[in-house]
Amino acid sequence: MDFRIIELQKQLSENEKNTFNYKYERQKKTVSTGVLLALFVGGFGIHKFWLSEIVPGVLYLLFCWTFIPSIIALIECFFMKNTVNNYNYRLAQDIFKEIEMLR
Repeated sequence: MDFRIIELQKQLSENEKNTFNYKYERQKKTVSTGVLLALFVGGFGIHKFWLSEIVPGVLYLLFCWTFIPSIIALIECFFMKNTVNNYNYRLAQDIFKEIEMLR
């Protein structure tokens, strides 16, 4: 787990940590899935939709006939770890804010 997420968890009580972990584990994304999506169906922007990036996903769909999105998706495979880790951190921040609001 990312150290930034662990730092968020340190601010929670034991019960809140359990709630956080439950929600986070259900919604987090994995790097291997992201790489496979980008590699095999990245030309259609499926990996962008999977990461909740709707506008880039639509652009990939619109230009898929040019094969340019396929080339970009192939390059994005190498940066997928960072992309997924950032997505997961944003997810953790959202869950943390939700738990804070319930206090």
